[in-house]
Amino acid sequence: MAKKIYMTNLKGGTGVTTCCVGLGLALASLGERTLIADGDFAGGCALQIGGCANMQTYTLADFAKGACRAKQTLVSHPSSANLSFTSSLGLEDAGAAERAIDELDGLFDYILLDKLAPKKCDGALIVTEPYLPSIKCSDACKDRLSDSGIKDKGLIVNKLNGGQIINGEVMTAQEIASVLRLPLKAVIPEDLSIPLGKWKKSTLKAFKTAAENISGKREDVCNVLRPYFGLNGFIKRKVRDRL
Repeated sequence: MAKKIYMTNLKGGTGVTTCCVGLGLALASLGERTLIADGDFAGGCALQIGGCANMQTYTLADFAKGACRAKQTLVSHPSSANLSFTSSLGLEDAGAAERAIDELDGLFDYILLDKLAPKKCDGALIVTEPYLPSIKCSDACKDRLSDSGIKDKGLIVNKLNGGQIINGEVMTAQEIASVLRLPLKAVIPEDLSIPLGKWKKSTLKAFKTAAENISGKREDVCNVLRPYFGLNGFIKRKVRDRL
């Protein structure tokens, strides 16, 4: 059986889908058979970010209508043999997604569910930005997950900039995790190139560290402070202040 992880936040824009794809790519690179269940009914955002846009033949909406089997909704990533996607484009029946996950369970080691089928999940990862509105929504999200019966919850702090920490503008990831009383599972540095369809090497390395942490290979998170010390770090902080 696959380990099924529900990835979520109540606030939009925290990067849930980006983290879902980044973590999926990293798990796949470690040899884990990984499925990303895209919960974007309207736009198929995970497929877009993952480089698989318009590659689907069938979606979970077709499965719900009985037009295909769950396995036929799978989209293989073009450059990662261990990574697949399933799309919920046009899906109206949430129960169909749960049935599809049941059918696909034995094919994968990990299933990452992007705001989809929480009842089928073994645990959840809350993705937060380091800013107060996002942290408050994350706290409410934690309570909602607990009310729904999900006990195993972890935190991903996304878009964290070491310069902002040094300048006292945001808390460290460890401080945010302490405030939310959640175990810190991953820290992902701010990467302004992601909206352009690119991934910095440092971002991919952070996701690999996250995958190793989540899969139990080692306990560690990305250190976002290191690049902002010294003269080069000072220049980086000043440049970002002007952006």
